[in-house]
Amino acid sequence: MSFNLLVWKWSSDLDTPSKRRKHKMSDVASAFAESGENPAIGEADFSAYLQKVSEQFGNDELNCPFVIESYDKAVVFNYGSESRFEIVPVLGLLASSCGFNATEF
Repeated sequence: MSFNLLVWKWSSDLDTPSKRRKHKMSDVASAFAESGENPAIGEADFSAYLQKVSEQFGNDELNCPFVIESYDKAVVFNYGSESRFEIVPVLGLLASSCGFNATEF
């Protein structure tokens, strides 16, 4: 079984917790999975984040425990259940340290 982790940033229109209240992160991820977008997702530069991921997991795509898909406003990691509990906390912590959200779907 495989899982996906969506790394993204809130839209500038949703810059406060009170404005985000109506937007569940799981709903944002589900909508992104269906259409490849969601108005709650804002523009972001993921280069520093992806560099940190590379430093943590290396650059060898064949031996990496996940596949990375880059989109205009998000990054998606696809991984198997056997490595899920080892890599998701690391990817999520790195995302948070860069100001991004990480939502599994």
